[in-house]
Amino acid sequence: MKNLIAGALFAMLLSSGALAAERTETIKVSGWHCGGCAARTEAALKDVKGVTTVSSDKTKHVVKVTYDDSKVKRIDLEKAIADSGFSAEN
Repeated sequence: MKNLIAGALFAMLLSSGALAAERTETIKVSGWHCGGCAARTEAALKDVKGVTTVSSDKTKHVVKVTYDDSKVKRIDLEKAIADSGFSAEN
């Protein structure tokens, strides 16, 4: 009986882990005027729980964000960008 319960718990853990995936998105940001603007957006995105890496290209006005899609959705990234004073373009 203990083996059956342990096996079921192990299977549940494996299946929930399989649903989570690391995702990388490149998001165009409008409103940047300088490197400080890009840095402020990067900092806001790095504060989002589940975001693993953020890099910005201030000349192209984009941020590249890698995150765990079981913890973070695109709308969360857009909100962090908006909270930094800028907007994400679709």
